[in-house]
Amino acid sequence: MPRPFLIPFLLAQTACTSVLWNGGIYDADRAIQTQRQITRTQSDTIHAISQIPRHANPQLSGSLILQGEHYWYAIHPRVSQDLAATLRAPLPQPYRITQPYSGIPQPNLRILITDQNHFISNFCLDYIAQSNPTEPSEQTTLAQLKFQPQATPNHYRKCIATTGTVYHTPPSNSTSHTLPQPIPAELVFEQQKVSISRRKLTRNVLFTPLALAADITSGMVMMPALLISDLF
Repeated sequence: MPRPFLIPFLLAQTACTSVLWNGGIYDADRAIQTQRQITRTQSDTIHAISQIPRHANPQLSGSLILQGEHYWYAIHPRVSQDLAATLRAPLPQPYRITQPYSGIPQPNLRILITDQNHFISNFCLDYIAQSNPTEPSEQTTLAQLKFQPQATPNHYRKCIATTGTVYHTPPSNSTSHTLPQPIPAELVFEQQKVSISRRKLTRNVLFTPLALAADITSGMVMMPALLISDLF
C-alpha cells in the first residue's frame, strides 16, 4: 500500500463512528460535554516570598513560594529561579501587573485554581523608568531579567506563565523575603463539570452499529482499490 494513502485509509476505518461520538463534523453535538466553570472567587494578599532549599523537599526542590495571607503558592521550579530574580531585583520603581497580549493594567494578580491543589497564573510585569533616558544601571538590570522595551520610551515589559501547587499551610520552613510592595491577588476557583444528554447518548448507542458497518464497508472498498493501485 502506498504510504500517502495509508493514513487516510486508517482514518477511514473509524470516520463515521468518530464523527458520531465526537459531536458531528463541527464538534458541537456531543452526548457527553466537559466544561470548566467558575465556582467562586476570593481575595488574597502576597506579602513575602521564599525559596525552598534543594535538599529540604524533593517534590518542591527549588520552588519559589509566594506567601499570602490565606494561601501559600509553590511555583514550579522551572520558572521559580527567573521569577525570584525578577521580584528581588533592586530596581527603584515598582512593577505594574498587566494582562498578557493586551497590556491592560490589572489591579490584582489573577490566580486560577484548577483543582484543590494546583493553580495557573499568566501575567505581565510592566516597568516604567522615571529618568529619560533610562539609567544605564536600570537598563543593565532589565536586560539581564529579559524585559522587552515597549513603544513608549522608558517602558519595559516581561510576561510570565506560572503553574504550581496551593497550600493552606506553609510547605516547609524557609527564610522569607518581605516584598517592598504587597501584591493583591484574586483567586478564581474552577471546577470541571461533566454533563450527559440522555437523548444524544441513546441516539449514539442506537446508531453505533450502523456507523461501524459504514466504516467496515468503506474499508472493504478502499483496500482492493489500494492494492490494485500498487500494480500500476
